[in-house]
Amino acid sequence: MQVTTVVRPVSLLIIEDDDVDLEKIKRLLQKGALNVTITTATSTNQAIEFINQHTYDCAILDYRLQDGLGSELLLQIKNHKQNPTPVIMISGNSDERIVADIMREGAFDYLPKRQLTAETLITTLEASLIWAEQARLQQEDQARVHHLAEGLPHLAWTCTPDGACDYLNQRWCDYTGIPKAEQMGTNWINAVHPDDREYLARNWAKAVANREEMFVKFRIRRNDGHYRWFDTRAIPQKNSQGDVLRWLGTNTDITEMESTRQALAHSEQLFHAAFDYAPLGMALINMQGIIIQTNPALRHLLGYDNQGKTQTASSAKPLLKISDLFIAEDITNALVELERLYSGNQLFAQYETRCQTHNGNSIPTMINAAYIKEFSGEPCYLLQIYDLSERKRYEHQLLKLAHFDSLTGLGNREKMNREIEFLIRKASRSTVPFAVIFGDLDHFKQINDGLGHEAGDILLKTVARRLQKSLRHEDIICRLGGDEFVILLPDIPRFEAVASVADKLLQKIHKPIRLGKNRVHVSMSFGIALYPTDGDDAKTLLRNADSALYDAKAKGRGCYQLYRKELTEYVHNRLQLDADLRKAIINHEFEVHYQPVIDLDTNQVVSAEALIRWNHPKRGRVGPDEFIPYAQESGLILPIGNWIINEACHQLALWNSEGIHINISINVSARQFMQQDLLPFFEQMLEQYNLRGDQLTIEITEQMFLENTENNLRQITQLKNLGIKISLDDFGIGYSSLSYILRFSPQYLKIDRSFVSLIGTGKEHDEMVNAIIGLNKIIPMHIVGEGIEEENQRHFLHSRGCDLGQGYLFSKPVPPDQLAHFINSKQPATLLLN
Repeated sequence: MQVTTVVRPVSLLIIEDDDVDLEKIKRLLQKGALNVTITTATSTNQAIEFINQHTYDCAILDYRLQDGLGSELLLQIKNHKQNPTPVIMISGNSDERIVADIMREGAFDYLPKRQLTAETLITTLEASLIWAEQARLQQEDQARVHHLAEGLPHLAWTCTPDGACDYLNQRWCDYTGIPKAEQMGTNWINAVHPDDREYLARNWAKAVANREEMFVKFRIRRNDGHYRWFDTRAIPQKNSQGDVLRWLGTNTDITEMESTRQALAHSEQLFHAAFDYAPLGMALINMQGIIIQTNPALRHLLGYDNQGKTQTASSAKPLLKISDLFIAEDITNALVELERLYSGNQLFAQYETRCQTHNGNSIPTMINAAYIKEFSGEPCYLLQIYDLSERKRYEHQLLKLAHFDSLTGLGNREKMNREIEFLIRKASRSTVPFAVIFGDLDHFKQINDGLGHEAGDILLKTVARRLQKSLRHEDIICRLGGDEFVILLPDIPRFEAVASVADKLLQKIHKPIRLGKNRVHVSMSFGIALYPTDGDDAKTLLRNADSALYDAKAKGRGCYQLYRKELTEYVHNRLQLDADLRKAIINHEFEVHYQPVIDLDTNQVVSAEALIRWNHPKRGRVGPDEFIPYAQESGLILPIGNWIINEACHQLALWNSEGIHINISINVSARQFMQQDLLPFFEQMLEQYNLRGDQLTIEITEQMFLENTENNLRQITQLKNLGIKISLDDFGIGYSSLSYILRFSPQYLKIDRSFVSLIGTGKEHDEMVNAIIGLNKIIPMHIVGEGIEEENQRHFLHSRGCDLGQGYLFSKPVPPDQLAHFINSKQPATLLLN
């Protein structure tokens, strides 16, 4: 049942000193569905008094008041509570410069008094409340990022693309002992060791120019005046165009690691002490790639005991050579880095790679490699291996917050834009279109306000799960904010497929949802845009999908609308036809009529073609030209075709029992040949109804030779072996090759009605028909003139050697009892049109 809980009142402050205008605003607001609690103030002083004592969801402010300008109150109202309050400015002044100034000062919107209507006012008020809710959610997201950064064990920071620092976590400030305000912008550089600043600036400039991650290590002054070494990593956060929005950075204390490296400069004895007791993994590797020595920290990290064997299986391969350290995909890169170190003038090399544990798992690590010219009598490499697992987890969380919605776990707007750009590039290569579905919940604000924001959040998460479960694995779903969702459907072959998905989503969402003690029914509306017909970039596609969503709302909500309205109608008709055809198959709404084929020499009925007719319960008789093409395309021709074959065979058996001996021809589509093995089915029909194969003729079209030719020819041969005859239908309008006709040798060839209808209208048409009839001199077969409606057509065909005729001149398709009555009369063929 639908929730009828009273909607939470919207607290509205109206500041207006004109009684007439004030009453007008109140009257217009009463025409909306919002439950508005109104407080009025007639002066700036009274308004200030109210906002100091109360909080409001929105304010409507007159630009010019008796004791001052309303714009002077704007910022006080907007910031009078923790979350920003939208302010709608109204005025009789339409000066564009004043309007621009007001909007710059932070007004949500500006409405002229003279054109003020209930629809405009209420729509603007609703939009301002949605904006306020989105602002609240955005602040919550920012707070989550802040809490995460503050919880990091590292020194964390962010900066703008030009390098100006705009955030430092508290751990950084505690470490340096310098207030945060004094380190903003570029002042943080003062905490960096003077000898490292030029090196840092050079690496930073390179990262900014290439818009790529930066790895660098330098010294930062601690609050006690000592410097410690830090490994710094900066990650660029980019938009869909690849432009850097800001940099996310973390600094990890590696003083012990650096001390170990520097110990090499003193003595081997000191080195061994530092090597063995270092808290990070270390390995000595000779020039042949053999591991000389590993320290306990590395063996513990990789799951080996003190002898380099695995802790869980002593028979497993021990830690012997450099290839045992790294996963297979990273070994080449590790060797390249060492070779570069050996052949260059660098003191050490630093790079990220993945180490391999004893059980085959991988660990993200930072490698510091140094080349030692002599150690125990030979040159070797010293590898310092630092576990980055925890750091990677934090970075992943930071990036996830940048690309995913924190409430539902779905992608956010940034993620959506990236995915659309990817699909556009993919579609441009494969030429397969994709769809953008823009949807939102109907009347979400009423539920959110009536049951509370916590219930609203539960509703959004439930809807997100339902949408995900209704989609394919490769489909993409994002939440833009509030109750707005965007679904991307890659590789869409047909318009109907998109509509089917939308229908499925509507049904899934409409199921009741439990929100605390309340059981609510919700619905969604969707707007659909298709690439590339409805836009060739993300902005256009979203705008057009949003426009289609607006149309769906206007149609009553709880439905979908394609951007092109005529396409929506087309798709709706196709889906309705599909549903009706499936019902027709179940409810036995089809029947078969029979059109006789006449021997032009004797004027006697020699066979009849089985033709399907559909008696729709509401639309009446539906012509085959309307539903057969769709049945072919959708695959419904398979059950329909089998039903026709069964029905025709059953009727033929009845006629045999009544002493009526004629053949029946049945149309079989190329899709039936392609998707099913016809031989067993026809064998079953012949046995079930005690028929001979030569009593049946299968009519096929030239489309049979466009694909799966060899398979089709094989099945034709098998059917002919049963005695079943083959007729080539609609000859002359397809693409058949004479060589194919020679290969399967049909017993009948039917001249298409389009040729027959033009007999006598031009010499070239008559010669064409004459040439077709002449094929029986090359291939022994009967020629059938199809669609004969006039006596001159029958005479022309007969005089040129055409054996058989079919058409309204002799009879329209009729029910089986009428055809039987005519045949039993043993009269020459005459019109059977009544």
